[in-house]
Amino acid sequence: MPQQPAPRRRPRDKQQRERRVHPRYNETEFALVENAAARSGMATGGYVAESSLAAARAEDPTAAVADYRAMVKALLAANNQLGMIGRNFNQLVRHLNKDGAWPHPDHVKRLMDHVEASLDDVDAAVARVLEGR
Repeated sequence: MPQQPAPRRRPRDKQQRERRVHPRYNETEFALVENAAARSGMATGGYVAESSLAAARAEDPTAAVADYRAMVKALLAANNQLGMIGRNFNQLVRHLNKDGAWPHPDHVKRLMDHVEASLDDVDAAVARVLEGR
């Protein structure tokens, strides 16, 4: 069995590093970080340090986090809008039951199926985004 090369150490800086940050991860997140560190040939701690410094040195260090948060916010807003549509449907049905003429049942069913499918799509998209955190 071939021996794995030792992980690369992060290059030493002439200035001593005294400041520490202690990130916390759940099991899934930590496994992702460990895997990425192994693929890059680095120790996990060095990988976390180098990748965070690379993000901090980027021209727009908030871009990745801001894009992620904006995407989640947009998906949650879409989910909220679809929920409001559902509430409007309930109000419409209440009024139609009181005194209105009902549209053809196929039209109502198609519309409800479309709204439910849209809700399911948004819920699935939110779940995928949250799993990919």
